[in-house]
Amino acid sequence: MTHPPDPVPERSVRAADADRDAVAEQLQSAVADGRLDLTELDERLAATYAARTRAELDVVTSDLPAPPVRDTGTLTLKTQSGSLRKEGYWVVPALIVAECTSGTIRIDFTQAVCSHQEVTIQAMADAGSIVMTVPPGWGVDMDNASSSSGSLVNRVTQRAEPGAPVLRIVGKVRSGAIRASHPRRTFRQWLLRRPAAGHRR
Repeated sequence: MTHPPDPVPERSVRAADADRDAVAEQLQSAVADGRLDLTELDERLAATYAARTRAELDVVTSDLPAPPVRDTGTLTLKTQSGSLRKEGYWVVPALIVAECTSGTIRIDFTQAVCSHQEVTIQAMADAGSIVMTVPPGWGVDMDNASSSSGSLVNRVTQRAEPGAPVLRIVGKVRSGAIRASHPRRTFRQWLLRRPAAGHRR
């Protein structure tokens, strides 16, 4: 039997161009604040664009304060018949609008940063599905969502931990589905009885 590989540690993940650009912006802000001089900026920019992993990028900014988390306002996800995914590192706004006609919208919060105590998700699923993956400790409330002939499935049944975000789902399902669950454990985690990956806030 072939077992699925363990997930790659976050710091070992290959850096993307967007990761390098974000670090470059942080370095330029540090110069504006007087934390770095122009010579240091040049040296660190060279290291930034030569970095291959996120761990190497972390070294470049290890002595600088973390950039503030910016509220992006409202996130709107709409699809007619295709598939949309929101996953990886992203900043969760206070309001998410998800509308799905006959396709699928998947929203993965496991690596997202959320500074809000409550997040409202206005969800509308006609014949499609809206699927949410929620980190352990977060809460999900579907009391204000309704269904005609579709399904509302909330597998996040425990109360949210103190200070953790709560997703409040409002909206309607016609013949589709809205589902919320925790991430699945890998085969190795299941063998070792370990929980799935935690969350970032």
